[in-house]
Order: sequence, then C-alpha cells, then structure tokens
Amino acid sequence: VAEVFLKKAGGIICIAGTGMGKMLAFWSPLTLMDTNIQIVVMPLNQLRHQSVSFLVQAGIKSISISAETVS
Repeated sequence: VAEVFLKKAGGIICIAGTGMGKMLAFWSPLTLMDTNIQIVVMPLNQLRHQSVSFLVQAGIKSISISAETVS
C-alpha cells in the first residue's frame, strides 16, 4: 500500500482485519511529504481518538471530525 502511494501509481483500497497494520501504510508517507492532506474514515470513535493522538505525537497535524466535534 505504501509503495503504491509513494509512487502515485493509482488509487488504493485496503481491506484487512483488525490489528493488521493498515493505518501505518497510510501514515508513513505523511512523514515524507509535507504538503498533502489525507482523509481516513474510521467507524470507531476510540480508534479515531487513538489515531489522532498517535499522529500528533509523531509531529503530524491531525484532527478528528465526528458528530461530537461538529458545530
């Protein structure tokens, strides 16, 4: 997934089970490119909050948009 993303070889659809490291494939390129925006849809609030926290700690600007944050 990360290789296709970095080579800009096309669109990506990634379907894998819980705990298979899917998010790392999307996050890794963000550390190498400073002008990209990436939208990731997550159905679980807890996972979304953990992801934002992890990305912020890694120095990647991140926000979570949900029913809780929309005003």
